[in-house]
Amino acid sequence: MNQTRGVDIFAKLILTACVLILCTQTTLAASLDDLLKQKDQLTQQLDQAQSAAQNKGQEAKTLSTQITNLDKDIKATEDKISETGGQINTVSQNIESLSKDLDQKNAELVKLKTKLNNALIEIYRFSSRSSWELILSGDSLGSNSNEAKYVEAIEIQVKTIHTQVQQAKDDLEKQKSDLEAKKAELDSLKSQQEAYKKGTEYQKNQKDKILGMTVQQKASYEDEAKKLQSEITHISSEIYAQRKKGKGKEVLLGGGSGYPYSSIDEPDAWGFLTSECTSYAAWYMNVINGKDFVNTRPGQGSAYNWSNLAQDQGFSVSSSPRKGAIISWGAGPLTSGWGHVAVVEAVNGDGTIDISEYNWNRYSYSYRKNVNPGDYGSYNYIW
Repeated sequence: MNQTRGVDIFAKLILTACVLILCTQTTLAASLDDLLKQKDQLTQQLDQAQSAAQNKGQEAKTLSTQITNLDKDIKATEDKISETGGQINTVSQNIESLSKDLDQKNAELVKLKTKLNNALIEIYRFSSRSSWELILSGDSLGSNSNEAKYVEAIEIQVKTIHTQVQQAKDDLEKQKSDLEAKKAELDSLKSQQEAYKKGTEYQKNQKDKILGMTVQQKASYEDEAKKLQSEITHISSEIYAQRKKGKGKEVLLGGGSGYPYSSIDEPDAWGFLTSECTSYAAWYMNVINGKDFVNTRPGQGSAYNWSNLAQDQGFSVSSSPRKGAIISWGAGPLTSGWGHVAVVEAVNGDGTIDISEYNWNRYSYSYRKNVNPGDYGSYNYIW
């Protein structure tokens, strides 16, 4: 094989290797892009599911309160119905008692009427006797007159008693009529109360059904959220696994730092979330470097936005590395949609840097040597 042919073959091998490397990198980037897109989509779906579950939980809480109030209303109505029923029973007993009294007064009136009629008959009989009847009977006129007066006295007495009894009867009938009217009113009130109770029970039953459905819907959204969270965790694990592979001469190490927080995603002293890369970098800037650095834009403290946070506070932003500076990457396949920040621990002669960071490995500290910043997208340095 001549030299020219050997060079051609070598060149082809190099070209093939480059193509393979390029294809591998492209495939990796595409795979990471897909993973990030899936994660973003799943995160949105998770937010929606959690929000829906929270809304359903609030609806269930509201319904439970309404049902409790309806139960109280039903109990109060039952008490009113019982009270009204007691009043009806009392009035009915009074009406029954008055009816007996009226029967007694009617009987008395019948007797008095009979006695009065007999007295009237006697008066008529005495007044209609002739002189011959008096002579034949042996009665004197004086005797006949005394008997007539006696009978008339009985008539007056009977009429007086009859008037009193009649008045008592009229009073009793008036009382009975009033009681019957009151009973009718109470019967109507009880019917209204029973109708109200029935309507309230219907409302309660409907809300019970809605509550049951709402609780089921809440549970369904929570199950969906769990599944989505599991998928997100799985995708995140794949992304973290890709990070561990590193690039070029990069070496990923463990180790420890003085970072004080062990909690995850709780507010730290500088306006970031604990165990995230931003919290670690803020701790380093404030505690190790002794420079005040805080989140000047609450809700916008993501790593990709640190250049703006730095400029807000008068820090320099540059493309040149230096030890102790903070490197801030924009969003990318491996840096995630929030970007990434790390502390420059050393600047190497070949243009690479050594960095310390948090959450490159899941919520933990790591140290990476020989990092080529350009392998992870756009970046700048803050000091």
